[in-house]
Amino acid sequence: MRAPDDEPAPDDPPPLPSATRLVETLHRVARPQDRFESARALVLDRSVRLALYVRAPDEIEAVGHALQLCRRLLGHSPELRGHRIADFRLL
Repeated sequence: MRAPDDEPAPDDPPPLPSATRLVETLHRVARPQDRFESARALVLDRSVRLALYVRAPDEIEAVGHALQLCRRLLGHSPELRGHRIADFRLL
């Protein structure tokens, strides 16, 4: 028998997927026009950090492709429901 504290509250968001699963999902939802090459993910607490490698002639286009891909990932993954893109950085 489980104690009441062991059960998730009905409003608790689902647990985040693993970093490996996020990268696999990115590869699955990516389209050729996204110019997506590869990614690395880091999952900590309720935060996800992604490093996306996108082929593009300039930074503006690369950022546009990366943001589109992230939006598609947010819409595709039930575990990311309720999450949003908080910031991004160019490396």
